[in-house]
Amino acid sequence: MDDYSDLRSKTLGSTQEEEAVTVNTRALPCFETNGAFLPSRLRELLQNAADANANSVEVRFQSDGSPSALPGHRPDFKELVKSKMRRMLVKNDGHPFREEDWQRLKRIAEGNPDETKIGAFGVGFYSVFADCEEPFVSSGDQAMAFYWRGNSLFTRRAKLDTKDRCTTFLLEYREPSDLPDLKDLCKFFATSLTFVRLSSISLYVDDHCLLSLQKKASPSDILRIPESINPLTRDKLMRIARVDTESVQIDARYMNVTHYSPPVAEIGQTFRSIFSRLASQPVAPKEPSQSDLSAYTTVSVFLRIATATVVINVGPSFAKELERATKKPPPRTTKLAILSMSKDELDASEDAEIFSNVLPGKSGRVFIGFPTHQTTSISAHISAPSVIPTVERENIDLNARVIRGWNIEMLRIAGILARIMYTDEMSALARRAERQKGQLEDLFDHAIHIMKQFTFTPSTPAPAVGEHIRVEFWSCSNRGSNSIEVMSTRGVLPSDRVRLSSDVNFLVGLPLLPEKIAKEAHEFIRGLKEVGLLAEITTTDIQQELQSKALGGEQQDLFLKWLAEKRTKGDLDDNIVQSLLGVAVATISSPEDSNEDVTIPISLGMIKYYVNPNKVSPDVPIPSDCLPFQVTKALARPQLIALGWEEIAVLTWLRFICSPPHPLPVLQNIELSPKFSTQVLAIVSKNWESMNSKQKEDIVDLLKNKRCIPTKMGLRIPTEAYFNTVKLFQDLPLIVSMGGVRDKFLTALGVRKTVELKLVFERLMSENATQGGTKWSHLDLIRYLTSVSNDIPKDDITKLKNAAICKAETSNPHSQQNPYRVSQLYEPDDQLRKLGLPILYWPNWKADSREGKFLTSLGLKKHPSAQDILGIAAVSTDDAKLREAALQYYVNNYHNNGYTAFNAAGLEMAFLPLQGGSQEKPKLAAPRHCYSNPRAAIMGYDILRSDLQEHGQKFGVFADPPMAFCVDKLINKPPTTIRDAQEKFSYLSTRLAEILPHLVDRLSSAFIVPVPLKPSDIRPSSAGKLKWIPPKSCFLGGQGSLYYEIFDFVDLGQDANAFLTKCGSKHEPTVAEVAYMIVREPDRLLDVFGGEKKYMGALRSIAENWSHLRKDKLLAREMRKSRFLGALREVSPINGADGGATEENADGGTLKEFTLARADQVLVIDEYVTYVMFKSEILTAPQEDILEGFYTSLGASAVSARVFPEWRIGNPIHAGKEVERLSKLVLERCRLFLHNNNEEVAHDARWLENNLRVSYVDTICVKNTLKHEGYKTTSHLQNKTAAITKDTLTKQTILYVTHNFLYYDVSVGLVTIILRRPKPHSYLLLESLLSTDLMILKSRGFNVERILKAKAAEARIAENQRQRRLEEERRRFEEEEKLAREKEKLQQKQVLREQEKQAGQEPEERPAMPGAFTEPSPQKRTNLLPPSIVDRPRTNNFFGKITKTLGFDKDNQQAEQIKNLLDYQSPEQQQQAPLSVKPTPHAQPQVEKPAEPHRIRENLRRAVESSRSHDSNDLFCPPNAFVVNEQKSYCDSRPSHDITFAGNSALGIKLYVDRRVKEQDFFGKNVAAVNSFSKLLKEIAEIYSLKITSMHIYFDEQGTAIAFNTSGSIFCNLRFFLQLHAEAVAKGDTEKALAYWFVVVAHELAHNLVLDHSAQHSFYAETFVQEFFTGAMAAIQKGKEAKAQQSNCA
Repeated sequence: MDDYSDLRSKTLGSTQEEEAVTVNTRALPCFETNGAFLPSRLRELLQNAADANANSVEVRFQSDGSPSALPGHRPDFKELVKSKMRRMLVKNDGHPFREEDWQRLKRIAEGNPDETKIGAFGVGFYSVFADCEEPFVSSGDQAMAFYWRGNSLFTRRAKLDTKDRCTTFLLEYREPSDLPDLKDLCKFFATSLTFVRLSSISLYVDDHCLLSLQKKASPSDILRIPESINPLTRDKLMRIARVDTESVQIDARYMNVTHYSPPVAEIGQTFRSIFSRLASQPVAPKEPSQSDLSAYTTVSVFLRIATATVVINVGPSFAKELERATKKPPPRTTKLAILSMSKDELDASEDAEIFSNVLPGKSGRVFIGFPTHQTTSISAHISAPSVIPTVERENIDLNARVIRGWNIEMLRIAGILARIMYTDEMSALARRAERQKGQLEDLFDHAIHIMKQFTFTPSTPAPAVGEHIRVEFWSCSNRGSNSIEVMSTRGVLPSDRVRLSSDVNFLVGLPLLPEKIAKEAHEFIRGLKEVGLLAEITTTDIQQELQSKALGGEQQDLFLKWLAEKRTKGDLDDNIVQSLLGVAVATISSPEDSNEDVTIPISLGMIKYYVNPNKVSPDVPIPSDCLPFQVTKALARPQLIALGWEEIAVLTWLRFICSPPHPLPVLQNIELSPKFSTQVLAIVSKNWESMNSKQKEDIVDLLKNKRCIPTKMGLRIPTEAYFNTVKLFQDLPLIVSMGGVRDKFLTALGVRKTVELKLVFERLMSENATQGGTKWSHLDLIRYLTSVSNDIPKDDITKLKNAAICKAETSNPHSQQNPYRVSQLYEPDDQLRKLGLPILYWPNWKADSREGKFLTSLGLKKHPSAQDILGIAAVSTDDAKLREAALQYYVNNYHNNGYTAFNAAGLEMAFLPLQGGSQEKPKLAAPRHCYSNPRAAIMGYDILRSDLQEHGQKFGVFADPPMAFCVDKLINKPPTTIRDAQEKFSYLSTRLAEILPHLVDRLSSAFIVPVPLKPSDIRPSSAGKLKWIPPKSCFLGGQGSLYYEIFDFVDLGQDANAFLTKCGSKHEPTVAEVAYMIVREPDRLLDVFGGEKKYMGALRSIAENWSHLRKDKLLAREMRKSRFLGALREVSPINGADGGATEENADGGTLKEFTLARADQVLVIDEYVTYVMFKSEILTAPQEDILEGFYTSLGASAVSARVFPEWRIGNPIHAGKEVERLSKLVLERCRLFLHNNNEEVAHDARWLENNLRVSYVDTICVKNTLKHEGYKTTSHLQNKTAAITKDTLTKQTILYVTHNFLYYDVSVGLVTIILRRPKPHSYLLLESLLSTDLMILKSRGFNVERILKAKAAEARIAENQRQRRLEEERRRFEEEEKLAREKEKLQQKQVLREQEKQAGQEPEERPAMPGAFTEPSPQKRTNLLPPSIVDRPRTNNFFGKITKTLGFDKDNQQAEQIKNLLDYQSPEQQQQAPLSVKPTPHAQPQVEKPAEPHRIRENLRRAVESSRSHDSNDLFCPPNAFVVNEQKSYCDSRPSHDITFAGNSALGIKLYVDRRVKEQDFFGKNVAAVNSFSKLLKEIAEIYSLKITSMHIYFDEQGTAIAFNTSGSIFCNLRFFLQLHAEAVAKGDTEKALAYWFVVVAHELAHNLVLDHSAQHSFYAETFVQEFFTGAMAAIQKGKEAKAQQSNCA
């Protein structure tokens, strides 16, 4: 290494003028260079070398020792890597510096203006200052040294004596530093050599070459841009004009010491050392020797670089903006390169750690001259020198507007170039595939390598970089080309011709993606699918391929298995499966071709069945829609079912064999070939047991007429063949041996085990019998048939049943008789012989013998049927003995013979004897024409004979006739006498459940009930003493009933009455029935009732049910016209002797006359006073509410409606006080009257308050006139002391009274307008309330508390008015006092000016420093007079101003409370004694720094946030006293609180009351006030941004606390609100209340910061008010506006 220290010293001593290093502030970027890592500084120096077109760079480190090693000295390389380095020197052989380069070197942020160079910001060189204090640079014949002067950096240049061919940077470290990690440094140099235009890089330490890198490149080739790729970016700013490729080889020769790491002691080594001492031979780690460390290792790597020439086409504005940002104009052309490796190059490269960053791994790097931190998202490096990085050159700038657009376009160029490289490598792979002639498996790894190389993964740290490259890679295809080259099973093809499928391996001609590629390059394949360049295989593809070629051998097996699996999984539906099978053609080898050269095609679309070899032999003929076993043998049964095929049934196959569509060969004909017939029968016999009965029947039908049974006499039909066991005759066709054919199957086909009956009859039972010459009897035949009964065919059994083969018993055994069928005969039995039935002739009969059982199976009867036995009884009319025997047999064997299932009721034969018949002439009837219940005879029906009545059900005889029949007979022929009625009705009462509703309707209206005639019913024309009425018109009971004389009553006994009740008879008439009767015959009913008492009772029941009766329009109409209402008239005893009903009054003066009248003739008493005047002239309704309402609804009028008063009011009298007093009295007592009233109210107290007026007059007279239809017009004149009338002009109701009025007259008038229908006691009650004192009423139990409270409120109002007058006087006094004080102040100022004038004449003292605190001279202090301070309120502070602003200066009470709450003065201050300030001698003045506003606001915020809800139901605070530090003599006292939770207000604020307060009384009185106070506190909480839950309301009956704060919970006293603001708030005036409680809450919030009532608390309280004052004023103004708006609306 040359000694550049002297050269630097000479440069600093040069005579050239020094220059300061400047900074281009405007161009300086807002980033810092990364100087924390040495390669980042070396990168800048290497880039400078590349910009200077250098070929080689040499980097040297010099250690702390001698500048160079002695000749022949071998250094210790272990110690060398540990030594400290004092300088670094970097040399390159590029062009020497030009003048402009020297100028830019000393100017920071003045980048290289050459657009082809990478440097843009001009700050890269200054990264050397991270380790070097004063760098030195030499180039050509000049040198420049940097040095510091103070905090400024300067440079000085010098001319060199000799021109240096290299450019050298000397960096002297501030202090000796460690050698950087050599391994990482070598990897950095190897990576830096990839894209940088350098050929070699060398690394030396103390003249020892540790690394030598050499790069060699082959001549470049032009790579053709495919036509399918669009080289133009989407914004059309850049276009790839040309692509050159070259192969690069990098050789590295490095000393092993670069990869040496000093050993580090580990725990494992410690344990090994321990165990080594215990072992026989110590084990020590192997340390490399010096020779190993100094040895060199040589490795090589092979790369491929594709460089794109990019043509730039940007607009002027874009170019201008880009130049402003980079200080360079955009280039016209630029380069962008991609470094990749083919699989061959990767295999040829050596795996060395030094090249670990050179080889692109899963994600390559973006190189901007040198590698950055940004990855490319593909396994390839991208060199983009024109990409604009951030200042530290580690990332791509995607933030600045113009730079972002430029960089995105460059990234899109990278994506297009990557696509071009991918296409080129796939094209090369395609050419190799053509040379290998279809052997493609060896090339799959190459295809996987290419696909993995261009598989996109998220890039880091900016994912957008990789995304822009990825998008352009997939979207750069030209229009009309939507594919990319991929490796398939048919070679490299466009992706639109290749299909993706992992399980379709049966289509040889369809290009598919190999399964290996799909698995190992799955990420790339997923990208192809996402962009739509590669599709899954479709059924259309498979269908087209199947149509083009038939399947054969393994191919068709694979297809069928694949199709079955897809259908099983649900991937394909039935329609698709059938469509694929419809075009598929399978092939099988011809059985006639032994070489299998001839194949037979089979259309799979026609197949319906497959062969199960376990059921049908594979070598038999099958129908054309059945797939041969040769094809299906590789498939399982579930797969065949999934394809929609069914297993061919034996029956289906047999139909084909028996009736083939085309004639089969002789050897395969079931009727021509005994061998084939035996094979067919064996197959069917094998499956016979698994068949159902229907299938068996079908098989028998198929074969019964086929000559398919091999016998000794040839093939016969089944019914003509016999088993070998038949020995009866010798000339029968017996079957031959058939292997695998079971006898059970042959028996089912009809092969006989017995001789045919025809032969038996012909050969053994005919007259010409040939078998032994003996003719058989029916006994012999039955014995033979019994022996072979198990083998007799069904047809023969049927023939036997229909053949007449047996004889019956006869009295003459020698007589000739025709044989019977077995089913016509009965078993031998004596009971049956008595009935004359045909009995089987069989000596020694035994029913349980084999012959007996066989005959029973042929139909031999054990007993006659019910129809037969009853038929015998019916036809034996002349033979009574036979009939009785038949009936007795039927009864005795009814259950044993199963006659219970026979319905004998349906017989029309007359066979049952009836009661009343004789033995000689019996009466017979069919079952449905007689009955078994003897009581039914009363209705005229036939009854079964008594001995058979208990068995009537067995013969189908009903116990009773149908109820409908009985009803018809009863209606058509009603009872003639009462006894007859009793008997019939009693019988029918036993069957009440059978009388259905429709029968009840008929009976209820039928005239079937006989009742005796009443005297009133007897007419001259009437005959007899009975009449017949329907049940619904009669009532059950005797003469004791109330209505016996009015309605028809009958009593026929308990049973008969039950029947009548069922038919609608009632015990009492309904109210409606009574109403109709009383309306239509009122006089008769009054006479029947025997007086008015019972009559009015009936009338009262009608009134009680009037709500239901009025719905009967007819009844209501008759009531209004009928004279049936009971009415009263008061008459004198003299006039009461007219024959009417009368009743004497209690006073004995008048009588009440009862009479009947219409509704319009009766008046209802609603005003008793008016009634008294006309009581002898009118008919009135009884004074009962229910009757009065009933009369009124029928049209009765009220007395007041028919009496018309004419008031005569005298002259008015002026009596103002009396009117006011009487008005108050009336309203007050009327409220009390209404509170204790239960009558219907017409006008309430509010109406009286708004509409009633009182007036005094001298006289009052009234003339009442009665006007009513049917009455004589009558008038009464009467003087009154009070009257109520309505003013026609003002529409007001006026109460006129005279002096010395009677409270009763006032009460009568008031009650008349208050109640709708007043009662006499109502007048007396109101009279008592008007005339009695309140306290007396209270003692009598009346609720007069509210009235007393109103009077107390009036007293408080009077007291407030008095206080207001006193306040006005006090205000006038304060104004006069204020004028006096101002006059006094003027006098004091005048005195002070005179004193200052005298002091100016004294000797001047040395002027004091401005603002200094100096002690005045004693003489001055004695001359200064303190101001005279008297007791007055503090109005000069903030609270004094706010009280004045809010109007508290006008409210003495509120101002006093605010003063007590906020004006914290000690007793000394309150005394206002003269004070003098005495500074401490020689004390330094303490200048207190004012608190920052934001800190004050923060304290306020914390105080507000610390407010909380009080969660306990109780609160007890004992009284406390705190000593105030500022004023030792002042004690801060707090009252005690003992309150409990009472509830929540409407807004959710918790409410607490003193424990001594009754909660019910409190809520009853203060609900409205609590809600008003809650609304007010809610507004204040919103001003302070307080949670509403932190505010609480409490109430106590005594105490001085307006509010208090406990643990952040604020409690406000409702008592003060009630006293100060409740009334004003109720009227809508909320300003003062809001201001008052706003200040109170400020005071309590200050307690969240300061507990005591100190000066600090006062400061925070005032600060709270100042801070939130604006919000309070806004709320007050809002309230004023709302109040004004309400006034305007009013």
